[in-house]
Amino acid sequence: MNEPKKNIRILVLDSGGGYGGPGAFLCYLLKYLDRTKFQPFAAFYFHHMAPETAALQRIGIPVFFLSQRQELANWLQVKFLPGKSKWRWLHLSKEALRFVLGLLLIEIPQLSRLLRFLRQKRIDLILLNNDVHFHPVGALAARITGIPCICRKAGGIGEGKRLKKILTGWIDLFIAISGATAKDQLESNSATKRLVSIYEGIDLEKFTVFSCHPETRSALGIPLEAKVVGYISRLVAGKGHKEFIEAAARIKERYRDVVFLIVGEDKADKESTLMTELRTKVSKLGLADSVIFTGWRTDIPEMLSILDVFVHCPTTWIEGLGIAHLEAMAMGRPTVVSDNGGLREAAVDGVTGFVVPPGDIAELSAAVLKLLVNAELALQLGNNARKRAEEIFNAAENTRKLEAIFEEYASRHPKCEENQGRLESGNKQRVVRDDLTSRRRASTLRTILSLPFSRLSERFATPLRRICKYRTTDANLDCVPAPRVRTSSCPSGLPEIH
Repeated sequence: MNEPKKNIRILVLDSGGGYGGPGAFLCYLLKYLDRTKFQPFAAFYFHHMAPETAALQRIGIPVFFLSQRQELANWLQVKFLPGKSKWRWLHLSKEALRFVLGLLLIEIPQLSRLLRFLRQKRIDLILLNNDVHFHPVGALAARITGIPCICRKAGGIGEGKRLKKILTGWIDLFIAISGATAKDQLESNSATKRLVSIYEGIDLEKFTVFSCHPETRSALGIPLEAKVVGYISRLVAGKGHKEFIEAAARIKERYRDVVFLIVGEDKADKESTLMTELRTKVSKLGLADSVIFTGWRTDIPEMLSILDVFVHCPTTWIEGLGIAHLEAMAMGRPTVVSDNGGLREAAVDGVTGFVVPPGDIAELSAAVLKLLVNAELALQLGNNARKRAEEIFNAAENTRKLEAIFEEYASRHPKCEENQGRLESGNKQRVVRDDLTSRRRASTLRTILSLPFSRLSERFATPLRRICKYRTTDANLDCVPAPRVRTSSCPSGLPEIH
């Protein structure tokens, strides 16, 4: 008699702090993931208390952290031996020392905890929720254990090229969220085994066209007769906030009855001075009464409901797709975006909004003005945007596509097959599987020790070998579980390329 199939245990590993696009996607994915087929877990490298992470707990997702605090990592990156050196040998020495300290104090302990987590939770599949260069620990853990590993190619365009060349071969499948991310992956990483493209989705039930929240407008002190132009994004250099403020000054000269919202902060970078710079720029341009900084908000549907125009025009920061833009489209708002990364794929110029050249303040201000003065055009483009979001960016439908991929790759894991009664019992197969795993671990160790920093890595070969001798013996799981939160109600493709 066949045993009943067990749920596929999937670990979603996120390298961030729960904020921004990856955190939002994580909430959408785990909301619509079929719990009769999958048992999801979420893990982060560093402890944090982001609203999106708390939201995961409210829907019953176990959340774990591989490190208790991030201060040490920030100190190594920013404050340890700061400043550039005019001698190349000294600069390289500093970088090497930072790498070794990070390896010993952060990454090796995280790897050890992750390996124990994977064993104790009997994980069948690992999903990396960010580009692979953010996940050396996750990719190495998958390589050591032999657990199938999928990487969600959601950004990182043009970044971390050297590290990607090392890690790409350890990933079984890349899921690109746009044509821009797919192109970057295939052109930059010849070791890519397989890539499929599935657009990122948003929760269409959460973002509805006819939602109205006058209390939000009132709380922000916005007059009823004023029109509102909003920019919702993490505060990061190159995201286009400075250009938005300069465009706001031009718009204000020709359309007086308008208010500009800047929604977001950069919680991850405590050393960032961008918020201070933006406030100074607003003051110098005489926009103090017209620009409102709201900080980080969790009520994004409410914020979008009071907007007349949504703007997202990054310059040097390349967007994989731009989830805030998709949310604005779902709310039926006309949008103005820059011709940047995947933003051009989501928007249709002249149909759902306008696409302008990155950094072109004249074009940006002209596009926004066109929507402010022509309410009929703005309404038409907003309706078109909602239809496009329903057709292409539906999180519920796109999650079904992801589930089919998850099932395909989880079935390749020996433990998953054994749980489902697909493998024969007996010592012979166990020996074969153990031998394959041992050879994989040995190959991984040779790869690590052959990297450009091999002279330094030889000194730490012993602890690496100990990790690569990972066994399924009893050990206490020392990952730090997320603090529990009270359960309460809260408002909550492309063709395959081989």
